[in-house]
Amino acid sequence: MNETISLSLGGSYIVAPDNPRKTKNRGRKCMILAFEMTEDDVDIRVIYLDTQREVLLKFSDLKPITE
Repeated sequence: MNETISLSLGGSYIVAPDNPRKTKNRGRKCMILAFEMTEDDVDIRVIYLDTQREVLLKFSDLKPITE
């Protein structure tokens, strides 16, 4: 399934991977800090809003908050 999501710096999103086995950080809220280019992909640097920890995530792991 292809879904178009607009991501912006400073925006708040929820970690909701499409892969049902990726459960570790599912449901956590985060804010985008930067987009980082690698040789073959683009990762997103985010900060979790509950712990203020910075991590790298994939585009497909983020969904907009719909509250």
